[in-house]
Amino acid sequence: MSAALALTDAQQLADSWRIGVCSLPDDRVPCPGMIWTAPGPRGRSGVWPAVRKAMLAFIDEWGEDAARLGWSTEALFGVHRLAAAYRVDSVGALVTLYPRRCVALCEREIQLERRGSITVATALTNPADSVPIWLFRT
Repeated sequence: MSAALALTDAQQLADSWRIGVCSLPDDRVPCPGMIWTAPGPRGRSGVWPAVRKAMLAFIDEWGEDAARLGWSTEALFGVHRLAAAYRVDSVGALVTLYPRRCVALCEREIQLERRGSITVATALTNPADSVPIWLFRT
């Protein structure tokens, strides 16, 4: 392989995130503690497919930057190894109840927007007990 085709560490990490997210089912939540449906004008509608789509959009737009800034897989996509999304101290910034779009990113926080409301996500308080959501097993 020529040097021109070699991927940077940031590209490799972002690619591994894409592979992990793409391995998640799009028709059901992958672990306990996540909301599957949300109330709406016509009853309840599925939320998880939109969360998964938002994760992939983040990787496309911000993935390499996040990797270069030192965000770990668990800090973005982690869930508690036993309690899944029920343990919020072990849940990554992109494992959210509703789909959000990243609007800013730095070493210590991610600003996520949904319908004009900004949420700031920071590093996990319990990263040692976190695993990537695609590795969680019930």
